[in-house]
Amino acid sequence: MSRSTESLSISPAATGADEIFDLDAAAELSGMHPEMILEFCRAHVVALRHQEDSPQFDNRGIHRLRLIETLRHDRGMSLRSIRFVVELMERLDTAETELRTLRERVR
Repeated sequence: MSRSTESLSISPAATGADEIFDLDAAAELSGMHPEMILEFCRAHVVALRHQEDSPQFDNRGIHRLRLIETLRHDRGMSLRSIRFVVELMERLDTAETELRTLRERVR
């Protein structure tokens, strides 16, 4: 299945243990050049962890990079548009989580 037909979501599926990936692994897993990843980090579209001056990414970060690559490459979006879409998706994810919690309370 191509990335353009995948369901876009802001949160990765629950996978248990959270792995940590260095910049090279993140680039390979996301299909993005390392410098492009750092550009999105500088734009605060993706959060990164620093371990001894080495950028690192968790599963959520890798998922976010894949989403960004889909929006950028497959959908032709600019950095500004990607930032806007990611922010909206985060809000939607939060609202869905809150709705799930409220529905569970009602049961």
